[in-house]
Amino acid sequence: MEKHSILTVTLNPAIDTAYRLDELAIGESTRTANPIKTAGGKGLNVTRVLKLLGEEVTATGFLGGSNGVFIRGELRKLGVTDAFVQIEGETRQCLAFIDREKRQTEILEEGPFISAKEAEEFRVAAEGFLKDAGIVAISGSLPKGVSSELYQSIIETANRGGAKVLLDTSGDALANCLSARPFLIKPNRHELEQLIGKTCGSEDDIWEAMAQIAENGIPAIVVSDGENGSFVLYEGKRFYVAAAKVETVSAVGSGDSFIAGVAAGLARGYSFEEVLRLASACGAANAMEAKTGYIQAKYVEKIASEIVVKGL
Repeated sequence: MEKHSILTVTLNPAIDTAYRLDELAIGESTRTANPIKTAGGKGLNVTRVLKLLGEEVTATGFLGGSNGVFIRGELRKLGVTDAFVQIEGETRQCLAFIDREKRQTEILEEGPFISAKEAEEFRVAAEGFLKDAGIVAISGSLPKGVSSELYQSIIETANRGGAKVLLDTSGDALANCLSARPFLIKPNRHELEQLIGKTCGSEDDIWEAMAQIAENGIPAIVVSDGENGSFVLYEGKRFYVAAAKVETVSAVGSGDSFIAGVAAGLARGYSFEEVLRLASACGAANAMEAKTGYIQAKYVEKIASEIVVKGL
């Protein structure tokens, strides 16, 4: 029997705090009302959107200190199964300042150092979580003290159990995990260029680069290109997904919402084209909101019906 349960992996979570203000005046005091605090990190954005879509989800990674306590409380409110490993360090905070011109200035903490003992504790625990998982979404950066070998281990264990791994990371972490063969990766155009070591000046260059990466044995590659939509290579077939026309409030978290849509679509047994429609609709629905990694399900279905997926 095919497994459909969803596991999200966030090794470097954060409390995300967004401040809305008229302008950020350097060297002066600025007052703001009602900052928005959320359980953040890319994987927890994925987790939240999955719950808003009505999916059951288990979330794992590393949490510590009073910030970790806050995030565990947010997971309880969402009804998420908390499978995070406790660490001695303090989970990080990330600050975003949004001015009246909608310009966003971010201050991102590096996060705690993960000891070898804590990393091994997580690896052992993850083997247990992965036995029940049908879809695994691995998102975001690696914390200090952890190498991409931990991501590789998760992917290989998931593959042995028949789970589909959605890997949304970048840089060396992404490059080093290609050989582990995740089911799907989602670089943007710049990250794609980093992977192959050259500029993609045309659509043909993008397709050629995707085909080159697919030779690692990766079934699905999605390259997001902002307002130009997404290029998708799935089992040798090319698809183009047009960007949805919505009134954008903040696109931050739209990539995470896309991954949540992929996970939900796969869990529901949708065709791959239907998966792409749902994922793109989730990304667009997030862009309509001020909150990061947030959608209103009532908008998703309408947007999905308007998404154009072209087989090329």
